Amino acid sequence: MTQINVLIEVDATQEDAFEAFAAAVASEEESARQREELLGPVAELEAEYLGDTVPVPMFIPPSSEGVPPELEAFPRPDTNPDLSSSTMVVPAVVDVATLQELNARDDMRVWPNSELTLLVEWDPALQDIAEEPGDSVAVLDAPGAPSGLDCRPFKPGVEIDVIRELLDVAAVWDDGHRGEGIVVGIIDEGIDGTSYPVIGGFSRPGAQAPGAAQVSSHGSMCAADVLVAAPDAKLYDYPFLGIPNSGGALAMFQAVLDQRRRDGTPHVTSNSYGFVGVPPQDQFPTHEIWDLNHPLHRKVREVIASGAPTFFAAGNCGENCPSSRCQPTGIGPGRSIHASNSLAEVITIAAVNSRHERIGYSSQGPGMFEREKPDLSAYSHLFGNFGPGRPGGDASVKFDNGTSAATPVAAGVGALLVSARSGVTPDQLRAAIVEGATSDGAGWSADFGRGIINAGAAYGALRRLLGEGTA
Repeated sequence: MTQINVLIEVDATQEDAFEAFAAAVASEEESARQREELLGPVAELEAEYLGDTVPVPMFIPPSSEGVPPELEAFPRPDTNPDLSSSTMVVPAVVDVATLQELNARDDMRVWPNSELTLLVEWDPALQDIAEEPGDSVAVLDAPGAPSGLDCRPFKPGVEIDVIRELLDVAAVWDDGHRGEGIVVGIIDEGIDGTSYPVIGGFSRPGAQAPGAAQVSSHGSMCAADVLVAAPDAKLYDYPFLGIPNSGGALAMFQAVLDQRRRDGTPHVTSNSYGFVGVPPQDQFPTHEIWDLNHPLHRKVREVIASGAPTFFAAGNCGENCPSSRCQPTGIGPGRSIHASNSLAEVITIAAVNSRHERIGYSSQGPGMFEREKPDLSAYSHLFGNFGPGRPGGDASVKFDNGTSAATPVAAGVGALLVSARSGVTPDQLRAAIVEGATSDGAGWSADFGRGIINAGAAYGALRRLLGEGTA
């Protein structure tokens, strides 16, 4: 019998839901007890529980547009009261017959638990980089509106200082702000804590600890790129890609929400993963790509409602030179930005190089949920974690790449602005970085969004938005 990964959402009120989640994370025995209690009514169906996951409480019920107002108190540094959840989600493996029986019940809903992919473009077998004479790698054209296209052979990467100049971070740094006091949560496959300032994250007995990943990891690349704009920021490591599916991401976002309830951190999250194909809607109507009510999307909305701006990569399935990981169904305009990456509430990031050329694999809008996606573009192809003299070296990966790199660069700008003006809401941050984006003035573009992120201009926009004037 064919078996599939699913998320079983049970109508079951959980008092003190955060405490229950923390207890399940700390103890496999408690996690098993909760699973058995939740799925007791269908025990005869013999669903196989995934032992490395835990039941996750949901605070936004299915088909609800409302968000619990209690989440709005989470930005404060003291611990907020616990909350009751309306439903609980249990990851499991079931066969097709079991799926049919579960779907027939009124007190449960079964959702896909689909595989997610890191949005990195680099294929070690395709290390083609254009050769350019002399010092042309470092000497760039003056920043201007988006233009041109960069596909294989990709133009060479550039140093961090070049990206910092293009971002105009000096306008914020000169006012004494470099990301101090801000924590960025990186939801990925893990970070090397010996190279980057990991101060916490998701921890569970027997699982990969925060900061324990290799320096060659995708998460370490994201860590380096956050620090481009916000070098004094700290990091939380949420290594969900040890469980590379939407259930793993769901648990990591719940861990973020739990941390925010306790002390208001992390202040920003960065997400460089997604789906690389589009399944037929008539066959998979509740797939993460098609159903806005999927638990993962609701959990992302909960985190943002708690006050944490959340950046997502657009993807690497642009029509000009898509990643080899992309499926034909998910390539090009209108088909390559989907699932949580296209939620209205998130800030979706496309990729450009240091010459303001769109990198041809960068996914193109319109988004499949929110139409005007991507929101913005940010810089990729830089010597952040990878490259000459960088922590990850350049033996296998020549420079940080993909919308995977562009997204933490943008998240670092977000962290920089939050450090400059604490208490900024996700909506205020979005408004500031959109207003400050470098663009041609023509409005939203399916390739570039509203333009290329600029920290200095966004800082000025934020000050105006907060009524501080332009001085």
